[in-house]
Amino acid sequence: MKQLILTVLVSNFLTLVCITNAQAQTLTLDECMRYAVENSVAVGKQNLALDDRKANHAEAVASLFPSINGSVGGAVNFGRGIDPATNAYTNVTTFSNSYGISGSMTLFDGLQSINTVRATKVARQMGAVEAEIARDEVAMQTLSAYMDVVYYTEAVAIAREHLEASRKTLELVRRQEELGTKSAADVAEIESQEANYDYLLTTEENNLALAYIKLREVMNYPQGEQLVIETNINLEALPSAASEQALLDYALANNPRIAASRFATEQSRLNLAKAKGAYSPSLYLYGGYNTSYYIDFDNKAAYDPFGTQFRNNRGGYIQVALSIPIFNGLSARSSKRRAQNAYRSAQLEEIAVQRAVESEVSQAWQEMQGFGKQYVQGEKKVSAAQLVYDGAERKFENGLISALDLQTAANTLLQAKSDKLRARLQYIIKTRMVDYYNGQPLIR
Repeated sequence: MKQLILTVLVSNFLTLVCITNAQAQTLTLDECMRYAVENSVAVGKQNLALDDRKANHAEAVASLFPSINGSVGGAVNFGRGIDPATNAYTNVTTFSNSYGISGSMTLFDGLQSINTVRATKVARQMGAVEAEIARDEVAMQTLSAYMDVVYYTEAVAIAREHLEASRKTLELVRRQEELGTKSAADVAEIESQEANYDYLLTTEENNLALAYIKLREVMNYPQGEQLVIETNINLEALPSAASEQALLDYALANNPRIAASRFATEQSRLNLAKAKGAYSPSLYLYGGYNTSYYIDFDNKAAYDPFGTQFRNNRGGYIQVALSIPIFNGLSARSSKRRAQNAYRSAQLEEIAVQRAVESEVSQAWQEMQGFGKQYVQGEKKVSAAQLVYDGAERKFENGLISALDLQTAANTLLQAKSDKLRARLQYIIKTRMVDYYNGQPLIR
């Protein structure tokens, strides 16, 4: 019985371990960005807005075709009325019904309908670009939040490494104090250093927890579920852009934000053309076909049967109408004025977006170059600071320098490691951004 219970417990434990490992699947940067885009509320709303614009375009195209309606009516008359067969007044109870089909079509309306179709088509194209922008923005936010987690993960490791080294030094100094080679002041100095590193480790662990919360928020990932990411990220390959000018030229011609601003300008221009069309006369075509049936409840035999009346009462019409705008309460004039202002505003916004993208591209290129150099220099600084610290540690053990000098060397090494880490991760981010401006997808 004991062996059976032990077997069951071991089996349950192994099952729990398997489930935990399955739930704690390590996600890469691209997988996190893909998850964020697929589960983003902003992207979902933008996709719905795009679907609305597709529906608006389809509706505008359909409005160019004739509008056809059918009608069926029935009525029971009591008391005095008109006999439809003789047009004489009667005082009987009758029943009548009618059947008809009618249609209308706009032949010319100052190209308002055509420009509406064109404007909704441009709006649909702009919606597709805006959906792409929404996906890119979510991916960028995820990239930044992901790198924060990577940074604080490595910062925690660095802080823990220095804390452990400080504790070993503290143990050594305490033994040397017992032997009389170190003073109580030296011990207190190292204890203070150890407390500072312990505080730093606690701070970095808290920053790491907050970074994970932010990453889950950006990804729309449940806060209560475990999220494990790949923190070992290799340096990115050099961007394909040959120069900053080549990068600028490509971005100005292909960047989604600039494309969206151009679509907005074109849509405003078409809306202005549509507003001008309201000054033009409009020509409409109407047509219809109908028939009716009538019966006297008091004398049904006096009227033809339903089939005969349905055939004999048939009639139709064709009508052409011309509507000439003379005065409409300044509605057309006000609409045109608002459309002109919207068009000018869109032109100014397009210029502003182009300048903003130019600045972003140039800044990303320059920061990539700068962080790349900082990373190379950071490696040299870490190597030099490590040599200085190792030498200071040996000198301290031999009583040649004070604990304060050792702490200064340790802090310099810690700062050098932190600077190198930050430059490395920023270089990876800026490299991805330069590739993005050069047409490469953010999610690979």
